[in-house]
Amino acid sequence: MTSTDLDNRRRAARKIVARPLTFVVDSDRSQIANNAFAVDLSEFGARIRPGIDLLPGQRITVIPKEGPAHAIPSQVIWVGEAGSGREGEAGIAFVEPIHLDS
Repeated sequence: MTSTDLDNRRRAARKIVARPLTFVVDSDRSQIANNAFAVDLSEFGARIRPGIDLLPGQRITVIPKEGPAHAIPSQVIWVGEAGSGREGEAGIAFVEPIHLDS
């Protein structure tokens, strides 16, 4: 599948960003805050570089470091495979859409 095909399937356009964020894996009893970077962003989700291994289906809570600092409940949808162009990245969907500043 080409990136154009993937773009056509999206519910909203993705905006290329380089934004730091913090997230917590909801199933992690220790509730350790992890640092990551958002690579692209839409009102429905984001592609992130989490710096730790995540699994599809995991629930995470995202706390942006820029803009309004409110918790965004999210779910991991995909994780880049080792050796692929997406290695080290994950796609997340926000449980509720967010408002993006233009």
